[in-house]
Amino acid sequence: MADRDHDNPGLPVLPPVLPAAALALAIVLDWLPPHILAPPVGFNLQVIAGAVILAAALWFGISAVRLFGKAGTNVIPTQPTLTIVTGGPYRFSRNPMYLGMVLALLGLSLIFSLEWGVILTPVLWLALDRLIVVREEAYLRRKFGATYEALLDRTRRWL
Repeated sequence: MADRDHDNPGLPVLPPVLPAAALALAIVLDWLPPHILAPPVGFNLQVIAGAVILAAALWFGISAVRLFGKAGTNVIPTQPTLTIVTGGPYRFSRNPMYLGMVLALLGLSLIFSLEWGVILTPVLWLALDRLIVVREEAYLRRKFGATYEALLDRTRRWL
């Protein structure tokens, strides 16, 4: 791809906008009943589970971003992808940053008892999968061909 302006997946929105919008919507909708999750008072099982999930989310996201830096490729998807990263969390998932975003919404929702955040977690996953991941995969197939196809064969899209 000679034209740098077209050397990206052409995403309709930057990926972090989706989890931020989902979290904001969950906070607003949380004012509506019913309230079925336990209140986040002290260290109950729900809060502990949320903290563990949030820690996993941070590991996925931070380690993936660091690997992009070490590989010398761009994290921002409006910029060209310069190489395929396959180490760290990319051994388990082709999309650890997005997986981290989904897990962060779930973890925060459990910690702060946001019922709507739990409900919106699969919606966020579906939005990232259909709006972002599918476009990025098509772009990476065009750009890297057989090298990317090999990654598709050995690594799952999510987990």
